Amino acid sequence: MKQVKRSFLALAAVLLVFGSPATAQDGDLEEVTLATLAPSALLWLHAIAVDQDFYAANGVAIMPVQAQSSSALAQAVASGSADAGVALGDNVMRAIDEGAPLVISGAILSKPILRLIGTTETAAELAGKRVTGGAVTGGTSDLLLYQLMNAGVQPDQVQVVGIPNSRDRLVGFQNGQLEGGLLIAPFDILALREGFNLLDVYTDYWLETPLILNRDWAEANPEAAKGVTKAFANAAAWIYEPENRDEAVRILSEYTGIEEDIVQEAYDFIVVEQQAISPDLSVPEDSLRNILVISQAVHGGEMPAFDLSTYYDPSYLE
Repeated sequence: MKQVKRSFLALAAVLLVFGSPATAQDGDLEEVTLATLAPSALLWLHAIAVDQDFYAANGVAIMPVQAQSSSALAQAVASGSADAGVALGDNVMRAIDEGAPLVISGAILSKPILRLIGTTETAAELAGKRVTGGAVTGGTSDLLLYQLMNAGVQPDQVQVVGIPNSRDRLVGFQNGQLEGGLLIAPFDILALREGFNLLDVYTDYWLETPLILNRDWAEANPEAAKGVTKAFANAAAWIYEPENRDEAVRILSEYTGIEEDIVQEAYDFIVVEQQAISPDLSVPEDSLRNILVISQAVHGGEMPAFDLSTYYDPSYLE
C-alpha cells in the first residue's frame, strides 16, 4: 500500500495551471487553495459562493488553481499542493482506496448532470456505433455503458472512444465521427437544439462531483476545512430558492461565458428536474455505492465491500 501511495503522490500538482487569485484578501480570513477543473456547470456552487460572498462569510478566502483533469486534481489535493478541490467521484474513491490522504467533506452533485445524446432515435440503436463517456475507462464511461446495458446493448457491441470534454464530443456529433455520448451543459443543450436526440438520463444517486479535502491539512486546519465546506453548503441551499433562479443563471453565465438562455435550460434540468445538487451538501450513501454497483455491472466480478466512512466525513458540515 505504501508503494502505491508514493507512486500516486509522485504525480502531483505539476499538472496544475494556476488561476486568478482570490478576490477577498482579509487578514481575518483563512486562505484555502481550491483546485478546480475548467469553468462549467460542475462548478456552479463555487461561482455562487464567490459571487454571494459565502466564502468570506464562513471565514475563508479562496485561492483557486485549475487542474487539467480530475485525476490530476485529486493528485494535487492528495500531495498538499491544494488544500481542497472539486473532483469526480470515481477518481476520488480510487485514490482513497490506493491510500491517498483524501476525505470527502460534501457532495456537490449527488446525481449526474450528464445526458445521453445520440444521432439515433433510441439508445438500443447505438449497438455497433461509436460512443463516448469521456475517457475509455472510468466512472463516466462505466455510467454510459450501464445506461446502454439497460437499453439492451452490451459493452462489446459498441466502440468506445476517448473524448475528454463535451465541447469536443459535440464536434464529434457534428462531423459524423460519433453516434452517442454523455454531454454536460451547455453542450447537451446545443446538441438538442441542432436536432440530435435525448436518449437517456440516469436519475438515481451517483456522486459525480464531491468536495474533497487533504486529510492532513483538514485535521490541522479544522475551521478552514469547515469554512470551505459550509460555503458550498450555503450555495447549495441558495440555488434551490426559487427567487434566486435569475441570479443563479446570471452567475453561471458570467462564470462560463455561456448565454443566459442556455443557462436557464441548464437550471431547469440540473436544479428543477434532476435535483442533482445535494441541497445540504450531505453525501447520500447510495451516491457512492452506486459507483461501485455500476462498475461491477459493467465489468463483472464480485461487489467490493463498501463502508461510507472510508470516504466521507460529515463532521465538516456540523
